[in-house]
Amino acid sequence: MSLLNNFTYKEYWRKAGLKKFYGQILIDLIKEKKPKNFLEIGVFTGVAARNICELLFIIHQNNFFYCGIDLFEDYKEAISNEVIPKFIVNKQNFSNPLKSLIYNFILGEQLNSHKSVTNFLKKFKNNIELIKGNSKNILQNMNIKKFDMIFVDGGHSYETVKFELNLILKNANDDCLIVCDDYDHLEANGVKKAIDEAVIINSFKIKIVEKRFACLSKY
Repeated sequence: MSLLNNFTYKEYWRKAGLKKFYGQILIDLIKEKKPKNFLEIGVFTGVAARNICELLFIIHQNNFFYCGIDLFEDYKEAISNEVIPKFIVNKQNFSNPLKSLIYNFILGEQLNSHKSVTNFLKKFKNNIELIKGNSKNILQNMNIKKFDMIFVDGGHSYETVKFELNLILKNANDDCLIVCDDYDHLEANGVKKAIDEAVIINSFKIKIVEKRFACLSKY
């Protein structure tokens, strides 16, 4: 129990969509829910995924499953109609010059590539599945009911979030907790609109945490 209570979100040495404060909020939500089957839409460089897997291992040992969906290095196909994190457009920009030297020049490693994230999560290779592709296509062929918790942080356009959420909320099991990131994101205000509409249409309850996370549940 002490390992669980003392577990904190780590940023590792990679770019991440969630910095420590908000990352810890997600970790605390997972501690409370204790899911065995976790789906993340929008894996990015895998920092949240690594934290999630480390925590689920503490809770369930090897009896857990993590699935991540992302375009990975093929993100450029979405630039025209999605909100793309600035640092992965063109070059990986780091405030730390040593990181820039190592990743951009010595290793030549694209941190959001499928290969890089797979390697980063290799400790849990028997418990994870990383699916490369468009979530709007993948989700339609996925058994969404198997997941106890779903973290939605992929495409940030109104159309994408609306499609993903309507599909998820219609097919999620009754006990599933859906957490949506960037609810009040100024650069992606379509996210909030899509979430609010999906909640009403599908009769879900919504709780906003720190003006960032929208937690959706049936009861």
